[in-house]
Amino acid sequence: MKKVLFTVALMLTACLAQAQVSVVKEAKSNKSKPEEAAKILEPALTNSETAGDPETWKLAGDFQKSIYDEENMKLFLPGGKADTTKLYNSLAKMYDYYLKCDEAEQSKVKSGELKKPKYRKKNAEVLAKLRPNLTNGGSDYYNNGNYEKALKFFGMFVDVVNEPIFEENQVVKQDTLIPLISCYATLAANSLKDNKAILKYGAIGKNHKDEGYRALMCLAEVYGNKETGDSAKWLETIKEGSEKFPKQEYFVGNIMDYYIQKGKLDDALNQINSLIAKNETPYFLYVKGIILYEKKQYDAAIAEFNKIIAKNAELVAEAYSKLGDCYFFPAQTIVEENSKLAIGDAKYTANEAKIKDLYLKAKPLYEKAKQLKPDNKQLWGNYLLNIYWKLNKAEYEALEKELGY
Repeated sequence: MKKVLFTVALMLTACLAQAQVSVVKEAKSNKSKPEEAAKILEPALTNSETAGDPETWKLAGDFQKSIYDEENMKLFLPGGKADTTKLYNSLAKMYDYYLKCDEAEQSKVKSGELKKPKYRKKNAEVLAKLRPNLTNGGSDYYNNGNYEKALKFFGMFVDVVNEPIFEENQVVKQDTLIPLISCYATLAANSLKDNKAILKYGAIGKNHKDEGYRALMCLAEVYGNKETGDSAKWLETIKEGSEKFPKQEYFVGNIMDYYIQKGKLDDALNQINSLIAKNETPYFLYVKGIILYEKKQYDAAIAEFNKIIAKNAELVAEAYSKLGDCYFFPAQTIVEENSKLAIGDAKYTANEAKIKDLYLKAKPLYEKAKQLKPDNKQLWGNYLLNIYWKLNKAEYEALEKELGY
């Protein structure tokens, strides 16, 4: 009984195999109708008897190429309108199928069934020629907010250079666009919060001389995550960004914040001085002023903030606010001291005069910041309120009402 059943099983297997071979033949006979042929061939792509045959995948890729060519031609015809979804889907499938064809061929070469690949050269030529269009697909999807598809196409453009099918194609392997497209892949991955892809493509994209800062920013955000990040790698990435892209405020601001929080003010000052020596921007001067302020070197800080005002470019309102801080906060130290003294103490009276003098110096600076940026109350609001309370109750009441207190 078992022998009979075994024989029946062999017959069924043989019939199934023949059926899949028949599917391949039928698909071949319909190659003039590539979309129909592609559907006919689908079962053969998952059947063990035909999926290991390079020809199956070659045919599948050829059908997709025909679909792609037909849609692509419409782009060059007067009034022609291509179905871009079909165009890019067929391009992606073509890549997938030709690569599987090469994989199947290599398997047969390794086993000795084939002496050398039969389809590799032609398939490689086709894929290399159409590879730039992967970036077009990625760009279209990215601009339309389909970041998953954008990542797929940008990622494919980058990843295929490591495929064996291109091992002898130095033009592809040494493509100078790889870092740039890796940046785009990183941005798409960032929109998807796909940290694994960010780390993968960011490591390549960060090397682009102009756009690499984008990849580094994405990497820094991943490493800077309080729950899943890596503080050592975050610092390493921020330092790399500040060195490679000193004009990008993101890196300079982060590294300076780090130094200040860690109390490494001299390190911060040395680094910002080296940046200013190369490029004296208002932002760098502002950062230097803050560092000097943190070091309580108020006269030096005032000099830096005045340089920003003299440039009359950006951060002028912020510079006036920080100038006010250089007088207001030293006054607060004296206010704190006076809180511990008796009102009749001679030192208390002397301190009150110092506080008033410092407030009088800070007052017009905060008022100028308010004039320049009336909506940014953080620059001047509570500071002026404190000053008016001390100097002028009418101004205090008016500002209190304006602030909605």
